[in-house]
Amino acid sequence: MKRLLFRLPLRQCPGAQCGQRRIYNKLCIRFNSSVGEASSKLPLKNSTKPSGRILQPPVRTAPGKLTKHEPTKLEEVLIYHAGTGKIAFIGMMRITTLLIFGVSCLVVAPAFYYSGDLPWYIAPAVVIGGSIPMLFVLYTTAPFVNLIYLRLPHAARQTRQRTQFYLKDVPQNAVLSLETMKFNFYFRKTEVALSDLTLGRSTLRPVNIINTNPTPQQWWKGNNTYFYAPVKTRLSSKPTSKYFPEIWEGVFAKIKQNTASGAS
Repeated sequence: MKRLLFRLPLRQCPGAQCGQRRIYNKLCIRFNSSVGEASSKLPLKNSTKPSGRILQPPVRTAPGKLTKHEPTKLEEVLIYHAGTGKIAFIGMMRITTLLIFGVSCLVVAPAFYYSGDLPWYIAPAVVIGGSIPMLFVLYTTAPFVNLIYLRLPHAARQTRQRTQFYLKDVPQNAVLSLETMKFNFYFRKTEVALSDLTLGRSTLRPVNIINTNPTPQQWWKGNNTYFYAPVKTRLSSKPTSKYFPEIWEGVFAKIKQNTASGAS
């Protein structure tokens, strides 16, 4: 009943209805105009024709090629890689001989020692026999070089054109970082000047490069004099801007020149 009483005056007043319609129409017009302006300012996300910049493929530089006027952030470049297969094989040989030595010391030797049927010197002989393969593998594989890096001086890192000129003709005062394997299978880096490297040989293990000016260090820190890195290096099939295998041939030629000048 109350609702009817309130509605009756509204129906009887056409002026009030006209005012409400005008206010409603104004609100609709303002709302539509504001929505139109906002939609015009927003970017078209679901466009059927995207711009050509989005569809352009990323530019990838070829290995060993640098643009001229762009600065480089490289402090060193990789010039020699022995190969993942060779590095893994030598690592597995070291682990195998270490396991043989551990089993000989912890399992076989105590079993012979506590048995009363065998003489006393059998247990020490087992320990010595188990250590021979480990020592042989560690000694012969110590000069094996996994990776060789070439340090770039500060002047060569200013622009990529200077880096390219430096890599084309590596000077004698260049610093090389030779990476070998430690006793605990971690990598060891030895920094050597190019002018201090010469060709050489060893009768008991593979050696073709000798450091004529090694830094003095303790014997247990490992080898920093004899290295083995052949002329041929692994070529990379993937494009990269940090591996330059073609530079190693020129560096090896400089090592030959050092050997010839030292012999003369």
